[in-house]
Amino acid sequence: MLATKANAYFVSLPRWFGTPAAVLAVLLGGFIAGADPLPLSLAAVASTFMMAYAHSWNTFHDWVTGFDQGPVEQRSHEKPYTLGQNLVAKGVVSHREALYVALAYLAISAGLTGAVSALAGPWIWLPWGLVALCAPLYSWGKLHYLCELFLGLGFGPLAVVFGAAVSEAPNWGQAFAVGIPLGLIFGYMAETVDQWWDADVNVPKGLRNIGALTWRLHLPLVVTMCFISMTIMISHIALAVADLLTPWSLLAFISPVGIFFLTPWFERRNTRGIMLGLLLVLCYPLIIVLAEVLS
Repeated sequence: MLATKANAYFVSLPRWFGTPAAVLAVLLGGFIAGADPLPLSLAAVASTFMMAYAHSWNTFHDWVTGFDQGPVEQRSHEKPYTLGQNLVAKGVVSHREALYVALAYLAISAGLTGAVSALAGPWIWLPWGLVALCAPLYSWGKLHYLCELFLGLGFGPLAVVFGAAVSEAPNWGQAFAVGIPLGLIFGYMAETVDQWWDADVNVPKGLRNIGALTWRLHLPLVVTMCFISMTIMISHIALAVADLLTPWSLLAFISPVGIFFLTPWFERRNTRGIMLGLLLVLCYPLIIVLAEVLS
């Protein structure tokens, strides 16, 4: 039992699969702002613990709201990439333990951010605090059609601003704008699929977001994904035209286009398709970062 709890604390609850998303967004902000390597590296590590806090908090909140309560057929479905779901229902940890683990990861992130602040100045605390707020706001937003917004802000614009804040004179507006396409692919495209998967059991419990709305209206998931994919690409093109991103970063379009064509697999809940979609989501910021560094 002790080993099972340790696995929950250090593996399942933090859901480290999101590490590339958090780190790449922070690195992108640091690179475009010309940040020094040491504080930027510390900020990137701090972002991973912030992500662990957010995922652990989500497990706590989904139990409190009832999304993960009830028999197996009446709670959030287990997915191949979200090991933290149903841990409370299975009795591995209590919902209070999930909360304490979340706060512990938040404290570690704060400690690392304090080290960054000593090297780069106190402004780093502003985006850190805003990103920290995104976790409870995302959980609350599941009931109010706003979870996509707060997830997108946390993994997109605010994460990029967090990386840019490491530099001496960051361009806050540029950093926020550059993070918008990242926020759209994480917060809207990926989240829509994730929440659509759970809509059949969670809509009766109050789930309200784009994925749930798509399911309630009996719309083909491909329609919603087409609209989101086009929005991502248009925002990215606008940034390239404005010279905020290099034109080479447009190679990242392979991600939203590929995810769109995988939608039939998502609708069948095909595990291989879901994991390939996750890989494409993570490739999006990777290609952008590489394009910016190499251009």
